[in-house]
Amino acid sequence: MTDQPSVETKQELVVEPAPHITGPMSKTRLMTYTFGALLAITIITAVLWWPVNEPVPKVVTTLKLTNYWVMPLGAVVLINALIAVGLAVGADALAHLIHRKSPLNTMSAAVFGLIVTLSYSLGIPTMATGDPTPADFLVAPTAFLYVAIISLLGLIIFKKLQGLVGRKWVNPAATAKLIVLAPFVSSVFLVKDHYAAYATAGYGGLSVPLLGGPIGWGTAAMQYLDPVRGNGAASFGYFLFGCFSSPTSTAAYSTAGYNPNALINLMILAKFHGWTGGASSLAVIVVGIALFILARNYIKWRVTLAYFVSIVVGSLILASIYADQNMLMRLIFEVFIGSSIFLGFFMATDPATTPFTGTGQIIFGVGLGFLTVLIQTYMNFFGGSILALVIMNLTVPVLDRIGVHKPFGR
Repeated sequence: MTDQPSVETKQELVVEPAPHITGPMSKTRLMTYTFGALLAITIITAVLWWPVNEPVPKVVTTLKLTNYWVMPLGAVVLINALIAVGLAVGADALAHLIHRKSPLNTMSAAVFGLIVTLSYSLGIPTMATGDPTPADFLVAPTAFLYVAIISLLGLIIFKKLQGLVGRKWVNPAATAKLIVLAPFVSSVFLVKDHYAAYATAGYGGLSVPLLGGPIGWGTAAMQYLDPVRGNGAASFGYFLFGCFSSPTSTAAYSTAGYNPNALINLMILAKFHGWTGGASSLAVIVVGIALFILARNYIKWRVTLAYFVSIVVGSLILASIYADQNMLMRLIFEVFIGSSIFLGFFMATDPATTPFTGTGQIIFGVGLGFLTVLIQTYMNFFGGSILALVIMNLTVPVLDRIGVHKPFGR
């Protein structure tokens, strides 16, 4: 038998961007399942946050319009979701009309819109609720504008255009958020600067106790009161409770109203500030595991498992190095802060920007976890996982070469 020349045309050799799914699970069905999971988390967060009203922005306070833009925080979540999903789906359809080579992926665009919504920070730290000048990015109506910009930029530039060139190098939602909010890094990403009026003696905002040292419970002086002792020792738990508890609660202001067990419940059950998708860590875990079971063999669970294991190991190592007063506290913070828990289940497993091989996925998850711990510890960047994700995305071309089976024969 003689070898016959290949007769495939150039067009026949073109494939669509990842994910490439074979078998009973189609890409549309997988995206539908994922959309349902994200929608469930969106609704849960809206319900949890509905009793909390937004504070009045500075301009409104100045004009004495006391009831203007005061709405339930849960309503802001739902409006953000409508804006992000609507713009993402609309931009996807428009791109398909303009450029036929751009595939119409309605469900994928809808999933992207919800990820933008749930990875956006909302809410006001409890210890700063008395201040009338919150960071505009955390409240309506400014939050609506930035969610819209992130959704459009991420969908058009980092999702559609990346797909057309053949490979998505970075997570679209994470990269778009970092780029759009980068000019305001000190007032958006760093929790200590969410409230400029709390800047005393040059230490800034909420004066987050440093994680690069021993951390514990109690009410020791914060940085702006005592730069020497305000390094986290005996004050980090107090800060977390004051940052994430409900603004309607007075527990954060009373030494009798909070304790380590209350902090564990807060971080796992319901936080009222930070990433929308991480408001309830328990809800993310339950919904995330349900999605993994429903779409088994089609979601990169190795990344998620390796990610959380490495976070636990990294937290325990730092807790030992710095001789934390309470080793559990650093672990609870690193694992259950909203950005870490949501990203681990719903962003780190993105099929297009994570490794294909099982070995590569494990290495990716380990690197992501340790980077997250290091960034949050030494940069005071409570959403450090999003930066870690983009960094690890850039290693995927190398990781894809690890664990690939060599072909037998020709």
